[in-house]
Amino acid sequence: MPQRLLTCFLLTVTMVVLTCDPSLAKTKAVTFDGLCDQALSAIEEFYPVASSGMGLRLHDRRFADFSSSTVATAIKKMTNLRSQLNAIPESGMTDYQKLNRKLVVSNLDVALVDLRDIQWHKRSPQLYVDEAVNGIYYLVLNSRIPPVERLVSVLSRLRAVPGLFGTARKNLKSAPKLLNDLALENLESGSSFFQDLSSDLIRQFPDRSNEIAKAAMNAREAMTDFQEFLRTLPAAPDSTLGIGKTLYDYKLRYEYFLPFGSDSLLKLGEAQFAEADQAYREYQEQIDTRHQRGLDSVYIPEKFSRQDILNYYDWEVEQMRIFLEMNDIVTVPDDIADVSCVQTPVFLRSMVAGIAYQSPGAFDTLGAGTFYVRPVPDSLDKIQLDARYRYVHRRGFRGSVVHEAYPGHHLQMEIAKRAPDRVRQWQNNTLMIEGWALYCEQMTYEEGLFGEEDPAQWLAILGGIRFRSARIIADVKIHTRQFTYDSAVAWMISALDAKTESEKEYLRKEVRNIAVYPTIRMCYLIGKREIMALREAIEIRDGEDFSLRTFHDNLLANGSIPPTLLWEVLGLKRP
Repeated sequence: MPQRLLTCFLLTVTMVVLTCDPSLAKTKAVTFDGLCDQALSAIEEFYPVASSGMGLRLHDRRFADFSSSTVATAIKKMTNLRSQLNAIPESGMTDYQKLNRKLVVSNLDVALVDLRDIQWHKRSPQLYVDEAVNGIYYLVLNSRIPPVERLVSVLSRLRAVPGLFGTARKNLKSAPKLLNDLALENLESGSSFFQDLSSDLIRQFPDRSNEIAKAAMNAREAMTDFQEFLRTLPAAPDSTLGIGKTLYDYKLRYEYFLPFGSDSLLKLGEAQFAEADQAYREYQEQIDTRHQRGLDSVYIPEKFSRQDILNYYDWEVEQMRIFLEMNDIVTVPDDIADVSCVQTPVFLRSMVAGIAYQSPGAFDTLGAGTFYVRPVPDSLDKIQLDARYRYVHRRGFRGSVVHEAYPGHHLQMEIAKRAPDRVRQWQNNTLMIEGWALYCEQMTYEEGLFGEEDPAQWLAILGGIRFRSARIIADVKIHTRQFTYDSAVAWMISALDAKTESEKEYLRKEVRNIAVYPTIRMCYLIGKREIMALREAIEIRDGEDFSLRTFHDNLLANGSIPPTLLWEVLGLKRP
């Protein structure tokens, strides 16, 4: 499919573009999509690691420069581009262009809020750890980069690690204890990752072993120095952990286009939690009452290995593709990229407590998706093998595949790549991405994936809604500073009846992620609600002519844009 089909949408007018310095004003004719491209390129240039994650190769050899002067220049440039986009009169624009402008201006807004208002580079040590580790990992993950080219980029970024952390030491005057502790933990796993990577690269390129070893050693030493710095960094007051109500509300409005603020979101989360909690407890009681002895009896074969478990994961992914086609649920393109189940790497385990999906990137048209699964120990005793076999026997991985692969993240993101222009391909809005995946969990159950009735699976779906509702409450209250980290953890443990230490530790990590990434966790259930509302409106409009496949195909064809913007696109009026 052609990558650019915007010719018919080009703006016929030209506009005056001023340089950043008004005293040096010049005129320059640009098209509308040319200005959009400048705006996206400005973001890509400032965030080279994120650019690599999207499958773009232009900035693979460096990290972001968070020095004060570079940040100030980027803010000025993005602000100028935002003003230029907003100055274009709507009279000469198509509806498609009007939506593209909203999207690009939103992209600029998000970047500006991060740099100018929240100022993560001055408050979060984890920002620099993410930059260093992800900057290398995205390159390693991309199998489409020729090995020698990948080595050059990896070495370049390894050599840049000391400078990155040098900038961090200049910018950080204090940090909330939670963010500091997280950075210290991830520096340990990141250093191990660099060590393992250097050994692997030396095996591949023995003639460059000294160069590789030196770059990795210097990077790891810089990490160690940064750890020592963080251990003496003054702790910021607990009240600074959240981003504050004003900025949280700004993100809801300009990143997700939601028609309400944090107060309404909190009320919605509380109402959803009360409803889901009651439904979950009542259904759990029904299951316990109806339980029959021997119902879960399963024959365990003599031979069942770790590799059998890993093979099952890949098999289940393929079964989901078949189910979608046989039941006319959504179109799966014949040439869609593969998705591989991979045990979560050591360096990611502190942040990925369960399962996760890593897209090859919006602009990497040939790369495969990566489905991270919980690591399976090299050796399992008889009791552990029996438990794993029961899991395979009842096809316990199906729900995970629905969310992460088909028809969830992998399918949605791969179809989003096929959007007709760079603006739509570039979008990566969490409200759509996570909302769609959560919607798919309930939708596939209702379409018969688990048979006419599977009490355990329906209980899991109810539990998922309950859990995501609780995360909305924690998300809002942490970032509007109604919860501290400790009070949020205590509330989550109590509200979700966590009893075992592993359950409690899982919730601690969840709350930590909520604190580090504001608004992300609320996107799951709110995005699902938006998609369900769209579907209900189309079902009412189309009546007997409603087609589930057509609805899903049209929804996904618009890319990873906020579903709140799809009402008009799909010919609907938002209630």
